[in-house]
Amino acid sequence: MARSLSSRARRVFGWLHLSTGALVVFGVFVGLPTRYWPVDISAAMLAAGLLSSGFGLLLRASWRERVARLVSWATLLVGLTITALLVLTASHVAGLYGPIGRGGALILVLVGFLVVPYLVALPAMSVHWLSRRPR
Repeated sequence: MARSLSSRARRVFGWLHLSTGALVVFGVFVGLPTRYWPVDISAAMLAAGLLSSGFGLLLRASWRERVARLVSWATLLVGLTITALLVLTASHVAGLYGPIGRGGALILVLVGFLVVPYLVALPAMSVHWLSRRPR
């Protein structure tokens, strides 16, 4: 059984999950110019999980750490998938279209740099912190 989070860690992870959920909503539903239902449904589910786990951590719900751990794993999986797809697409575009494709690849790399902190590094830190066992 994992140990319970300290009050400070619980607040920090609660706010981090809330802010990441808000960034997912903003990035997908405001930032993307076109709608594609698989992306919209996945983003809505991820944002709902992040927001609910954030509120659960802040409000000291009984299920808070289990849901936060589950949502962190799901966010990490989504983030790693998106990062891999961005890297593969950038290399494909750069190789296929030459000098013009390198500009498109640069944009994809910049998007990757925006994705990695919030959808890979932060969930990895959350998973590590929430899964620590007492010594």
